[in-house]
Amino acid sequence: MGLITVQELKALTPDRDGERVAMGGSMYGTVRAGSDGAVSVHVVWRYRFNAKVRQIRLGTWRDKGGESLKALRDKRDTYAGEVKSGIDPIDRRATDRLRDAADAEAARQAQVDRLQALAAASARMTVRELFELWHRVHLAKPQGGRKDGGAEALRAFEKDVFPHIGNMAAKDVRKADVLRIIDDMTARGVTRMTKRVFSDLRQMFELAVDREIIELNPTARIKKKKDIGDDTERDRFLSERELVKLFEKLPDSGLTDTAQLALKIQLATITRIGEVSAARWDQVDLERRVWTLPTTKNGKAHRVHISDFALTQFQALQAITGAAPWLFPNSKLSGPIDSKTFTKQVADRQREEKPMTRRTKQIDALALEGGQWRPHDLRRTGATMMALLGVLPDVVERCLNHKEQNRMKRIYQHAGYEAQMREAWDLLGLRLALLKNKPENVRTLKRA
Repeated sequence: MGLITVQELKALTPDRDGERVAMGGSMYGTVRAGSDGAVSVHVVWRYRFNAKVRQIRLGTWRDKGGESLKALRDKRDTYAGEVKSGIDPIDRRATDRLRDAADAEAARQAQVDRLQALAAASARMTVRELFELWHRVHLAKPQGGRKDGGAEALRAFEKDVFPHIGNMAAKDVRKADVLRIIDDMTARGVTRMTKRVFSDLRQMFELAVDREIIELNPTARIKKKKDIGDDTERDRFLSERELVKLFEKLPDSGLTDTAQLALKIQLATITRIGEVSAARWDQVDLERRVWTLPTTKNGKAHRVHISDFALTQFQALQAITGAAPWLFPNSKLSGPIDSKTFTKQVADRQREEKPMTRRTKQIDALALEGGQWRPHDLRRTGATMMALLGVLPDVVERCLNHKEQNRMKRIYQHAGYEAQMREAWDLLGLRLALLKNKPENVRTLKRA
């Protein structure tokens, strides 16, 4: 039997549909005509194995899109080699299919086992481990994470969350467990911090729900206003009697000279502690006695007049940090110090409980009779003193760089009050100098 050629296959017409064609070399094809008139040939190979004639499919030839005649013959030659070696291609293919099916089943079972192991591990994940996951995938990531890399959240959880539920399995945490944390914190009067920790707990447990580590978020039915309470507007300011005491305490408080100067500059300029800590020397003109804040909270630049008292503090600071670009550079001299540094140092020196680890032991070095105070309260204190010294409210507001709340005034009243503002800062500076240097000669003012 002669071998069929490609040209002969191409010559087959649709009217030969169903006809069997001898292709040579024990290969046979069945002609099939498609609905579009295209002709294909389904090819088999007949062979003898153990005295039996068997037939195995080789494939389908098409003029376009099928297997080539050469490929079909190569496959036939491979099968013939197996037969010559004592292997039946049909049995071998059946064995291959069984092995492939067994491999697929083994792979499927391995995947099931892996998922079950992950589920078991997730079920055992503690709250501390969940925090580490949340910290890694959200808080500390370079893009979209928190500016401090989650350091403040970690500090808060170490203090108030982990002691209660840190070693509990995340799936076992209930609403009552979260409420115990809230109750302990609100009992200390730290409402704002309580809300911040609660918000972080809610975000962390939401991640656990998304990752199918837990089914329900235990914070879901807790309401900030109902279960934590409203924030009360802080109105703490230091009386002149307290300021006298503060000036006496600062040198022995354990604060660095720069930290002490930062508090005095803030008090004398009634600026924000963040504005003080981030200031640059190229923004401070000691000769013209002007400190320019290019960007502020209200979105506008602010010019602060430097009083005699403030000038003394700036000059003392310049002798310490004047070689750096920033008034208060960080330890690496790569940028300004974090403003929270001053806030924490002040808070650490007004503790009723034992000192925190690796923090100052002078826990009452800055305690005053009016209760706990913060650096931001010095801004309110300076503004209050200006008012007591007779400065008009509008001028005080401009010294504070507050945005005018009255829309009509904001649009039509453009008086700069520069002279009045300079006078206000000078009055405040004179009063602070008296309180610091000659308190015995001062009759302290009291707020009405």
